[in-house]
Amino acid sequence: MNSSEAPEYRPDWESLRRHRIPGWFQDAKLGIWSHWGPQSAARRGDWYARHLYGPYDGTEGFETERVARQTAFHRERYGHPSTFGHKDLCDLWRAERFDPEDLMDRFRRAGARYFVSMAAHCDNFDLWDSAHQPWNAVNVGPRSDIVGRWADAARAVGLRFGVSMHAGSWTWRWLDAAFAADESGPHAGVPYDGHLTAEDGRGTWWEGLDPRALYGRPRRPGEKPDAEFIDDFYARLRDVTTRHRPELVYLDDARLPFDDGSVCTAAPPSPRGLEFLAGYYNDVPDSAVSIKTIPREDRGAVLLDVERHQLGDLDPEPWQYDTSIGDWFYNDGERYKTPGEIVHLLVDTVSKNGCLLLNVPQLPDGTLDDATAAVLDSLETWTGTCGEAVFGTRPWTVYGEGPTRVTGDRARESALAYTSRDIRFTQSNGVLFAFLMAWPEDGVVRIHSLGTAKGLFGRGPSQVTLLGSPGPTRWTALDDALVVTLPAHPPTPYVQVLRISP
Repeated sequence: MNSSEAPEYRPDWESLRRHRIPGWFQDAKLGIWSHWGPQSAARRGDWYARHLYGPYDGTEGFETERVARQTAFHRERYGHPSTFGHKDLCDLWRAERFDPEDLMDRFRRAGARYFVSMAAHCDNFDLWDSAHQPWNAVNVGPRSDIVGRWADAARAVGLRFGVSMHAGSWTWRWLDAAFAADESGPHAGVPYDGHLTAEDGRGTWWEGLDPRALYGRPRRPGEKPDAEFIDDFYARLRDVTTRHRPELVYLDDARLPFDDGSVCTAAPPSPRGLEFLAGYYNDVPDSAVSIKTIPREDRGAVLLDVERHQLGDLDPEPWQYDTSIGDWFYNDGERYKTPGEIVHLLVDTVSKNGCLLLNVPQLPDGTLDDATAAVLDSLETWTGTCGEAVFGTRPWTVYGEGPTRVTGDRARESALAYTSRDIRFTQSNGVLFAFLMAWPEDGVVRIHSLGTAKGLFGRGPSQVTLLGSPGPTRWTALDDALVVTLPAHPPTPYVQVLRISP
């Protein structure tokens, strides 16, 4: 924007509703996410920076199993959190084999059209050369600007670049655990390392760093965040978006952080989110910011992100579904989604006007394990055959047909038992693509949405081909269904695609 021009957006919803989700996002369909940072060092999964301290007054019911497991592991492996806490884990994470160029080439070949780097998780550690957080990847651990290296690698191969910011509301709620102490046992009453100050660092590896910059000020569950904490978060968010100019910003919050409806609402609700949104869109117009609870009237101002859930129906506005191959952070022994499950999730999401953002768990050193690499290789094979039915497409009149549906507006993801009657649709330039979610045992598929009596596809198709199959496909247009006779064997191991020309 020319400095002499008035800004296009003001920090209010009325102005911001003029923003639209960019076309590049609607075309992309598949993004890869690096949800990777200091908590990977323990190889014990998500929320480790909170749960290493043990259960606390604010611990919620869903955390019970994980907090018990991670607390026991931490004390056996690293010792008591009064001496070895989250700050020390940051020093263990070195990313010594991190090769973003090689990884990005693999992600591109798997079909990714955009890439998202975590900027800071709820653990409050910044993964770039942060101007406002000394606990960052350049000063501690890898001694490298992780976000900057990801950004360069993504843009070098033509991928759009994004960042995810989880610090802020979650950090305030999360790291209050570092200010507690054991209630019983040999360390009863011994404060955890959240109580340490810069003075306590003399002669230690973290000399010159203040733990309060990482953990925030001492607090109890339920306390409202103060203005200093909020201003610091937004200063860091502006810093990473100004330095690296991402075209997608993922905010891990129900609403704009610290505003009304946020995971952690300030008192009074903070206007900083609207100020950020207007400034960011004025600076990077062809962009989007995602949050997780959005009134219908705000769906152009911000992008709906749905975490580990599937929408039950076609949505008129673009949206993003984020999930992971396994746990969010690397977790030894974790069950991974199979390539077939991921293809099903991708197809169902795209048919409903969404994009899939898929997290790829990385080992602490920055590499991928063999199982993750195999999933990406399988995605590369499938998108190489069927990608034209996914990338750059738009939803059709109906998203699909068949008995297997996601129930409710938002349902937990699961490996659904699709049948040969389950079909999903996309379209591009007048061509319709029909995804066969399961292969019919009798070799015949019946697509009832394409029955000529319904009139959804005009007078019927002129040609039907099966992507990846060298032979011709026989078909008959009937009043109640398009009946297609398939070859003896499916051309891919997963979802098959019929290309239907008008």
